[in-house]
Formats: sequence, C-alpha cells, structure tokens
Amino acid sequence: MSVDKTRAVGEVHDATEREADIRYWTKVCRPPIESLLRAAGSYSEADINVQLQTLSELIIPLLGPRPCRAPAPSAMTHTGCPLQPSINLTSKINRVRYGIEVLGDTGGKSRGDPLAVQIAKDTVAKLSARFGYSTKWSDVLFSAFGPTPEEARQVLDMVPEYYRNTVPEAVVAPPPEMLIFGMMAFDLKGPEISAKLYVNLKPKEILTGVSVGDLLWDTLRRMTPAFKPEAIDMMEKFFDDNSDPLPLHIVAVDCVDEAHLSEARVKIYYHSMSNSFRTVQRHITLGGKVQDEERLKGLEMLRSIWHLFVQRPEGIPDDDFETARKDSSILPHKLYFCLELRPGDDVPIVKAHLPVWNYIGSDEEAIRNYEANFRMVQHPWGEAGTYGKVFRDAFGPPTHDGEKTIHGYSSFVYTEETGVYQTSYYSPLLAEED
Repeated sequence: MSVDKTRAVGEVHDATEREADIRYWTKVCRPPIESLLRAAGSYSEADINVQLQTLSELIIPLLGPRPCRAPAPSAMTHTGCPLQPSINLTSKINRVRYGIEVLGDTGGKSRGDPLAVQIAKDTVAKLSARFGYSTKWSDVLFSAFGPTPEEARQVLDMVPEYYRNTVPEAVVAPPPEMLIFGMMAFDLKGPEISAKLYVNLKPKEILTGVSVGDLLWDTLRRMTPAFKPEAIDMMEKFFDDNSDPLPLHIVAVDCVDEAHLSEARVKIYYHSMSNSFRTVQRHITLGGKVQDEERLKGLEMLRSIWHLFVQRPEGIPDDDFETARKDSSILPHKLYFCLELRPGDDVPIVKAHLPVWNYIGSDEEAIRNYEANFRMVQHPWGEAGTYGKVFRDAFGPPTHDGEKTIHGYSSFVYTEETGVYQTSYYSPLLAEED
C-alpha cells in the first residue's frame, strides 16, 4: 500500500504550527488570568489549578493562529488579542471571567466558513456535550442570525459600503479586517465555569440592508421558556421611541442545562452616540418608564462616580456634559448599554459600558481613576496602591502617554442582591513571537 508522503509531511507541519500557536497564546493569556485569580481573593489553590487546566486544555486551543499566521488581527480587543480577561467586582465577592473570539484553526477566515459561523456552532456543540448545556436557545440564535457560507461571502463584500453609509464622516478608521459571528465568555466560579454565547447581529443587518431590530424582537418572542411579552414590548417600544439611532450590536444567552433555562438570561448590546449622564438616566430607566427604588438608588450611586467612570477626575459641570474621547475618528460611538432579561422578569436590568481605552491617555491614568472610583464605592481595591498592584502583577508595567493601553472597557450595574457591580475588562498586549 502506497503512502501519501506529501500529506503526511503537511499534517506534521500543521500539527507543529498548532503547537506553536498554543504555546504563544499560553504565554500571552495564562499569566494575567492566573494573577487575577490570585488577586480576587475568592479562589482556593485547588480552584486556581482547575481553572488554569481548563484554560489550557479547553479555551486556548480555540484562539486560532498566533499573529504571524493569523489572516487579520482579532477584533475581540483593541490590542488584537482574541482573549479578553475581566474581573467582576462587588462588595461581596470578586470573580474572574474572560471572553474569547471563536476563531478555530483558520483564524476565522476560510472560503468555506468566511465568518466562522460553523466554527461557532461546532464550539457550542462541543462545550454543550462536555458540560451538559442545552442548545435550545443557541440553536434559535444560529438559525435566526447565522448566514450561510454564500451569504457570509456576500457580507464581506458589502462591509465597505455598509461602513460608508452608517459610520459618521468624521470617523477615518477603515472597516474592520475581521468580522466574526460568534464569541463566548466564561465566568469562573470556584473550580467551575459558566458560559455565554455572543452572536454578532451585524452580518444579518449588512446582508438585509435593514435594522435587525424587528427580527431580534420576533426571535425573543419565539424562545422557550418564554419571556414575558410585556417585557419585550417595553424594550421594543424604547428603541422605537428613541429619537437618536441605537444600533444593535450583539445578542447573548447564558449556556445552561435544560432544567435551568428559566433562570438563564438573554443580553442585548447596543451603543449610543452620547455619553452624558442624562443619556445614561434615560437608558437605565428605559425612557423614564422604570423608576423603582432599586434602579433609582443605582443611578444615584453611578452619578456619584460618573466623572471617574468616564475618566474625568476633575469632575463634570452638569448632567448634559459630553465627555471628549481620546480619538473620535477611530470609534463612532461613546457608550454601550446592555439589556438583561430572564423568563419571568417584568423589566430588563440595564448595564452601562464604557470603552475606557478611548477615554484615557495611559494605563497610569486609568489606575488612578479606578482606585478613586473603588474608594467611593468602598471596595477594598480603592485602598492606596492596591488596584495598581493588582494591575501590575497581572499585566506588567502600565503604559504611558501615546502607548496602546491595556485597560479596555468598564461596566456598572446596581442591584439589591449584589450592590454596586463593576466589571473591568482588559486587552493584553501581544508578545514577541519565538
């Protein structure tokens, strides 16, 4: 029997390259995750070892080729890293998490799967089989928003025109090199991980040429266990009644087993061209329709730190003030918001997200503002030098003016259950390749 030597050599080469990819992403991603796990103060040594094993064996192989082989930089972070570490901070517990762009061996670009839709489906199927997740909700999202390979190729051809028609003229940045359909995020709870699937709504919108809103609301109404119709109606009406465009960006769902779907969340991300606190009030109260005590208390807490949240420690003059961004030509929007809804909820929870990297000149600046923020909400990381040490231990020396920052995003929400709940997101710098 003859042996295909060319194929055998190719397979060895591919395996060698994949091993090098994994070594590279391990070098970039493992140290900050391990450091944050230790800094959080809520993980035992056994928990940390299990989490690092999961990261190494399950997550890092999903990150795709290292930069020298990648077809384009990852769009997951502004530094091009496909893994985004973050940490949830409350007065009760700190939890580490990370998000990833699901890229696979091809780096998210191949003729047969140009938007990595099939890679996302395969990844969800693999994780669901391992952890017992129901695919009921993820199947609905894939069916509603996942383009076919031919449609995906059309989308890529249409991206430049879409950006010319939808992005303000002042934005000079070119269209993104990478447009990925699926992302995932993992919350690290003790030795366990819980997962979320994120689906990019832009491919469907680019393909159809119309806002994806109607399709999104109709999709939510078809999901089971069912969301309360009046809650979906409220969200839809808020978007319809808003005078400024609120582009929808991502829909996400918790990955849980069948028995816990009634406790799972859908999360809807969109962005705003305003960052005044007046705008934040309008969004968090859904246009003034939701004025319960919990929400108003959260707004009061957020208002007290708003100047620090938007990285303006000298303060803001009033609630209509628009904080300047570092570079308005590279990112058209100023804030993200996220609506979270569970089956049975009367109204969604609303989180505010800020792209911190476009508001600061350096990580040193962010460290000062974060520590002042944490002091005001009485979190221990606000003690002099504490957060700065956490950052340096995880990511090394902070960047200075003119350098690409590691601080990525920050988010805020308040509930009676958690109190002030802030998440700090990071964009690891890419390392030199061996």
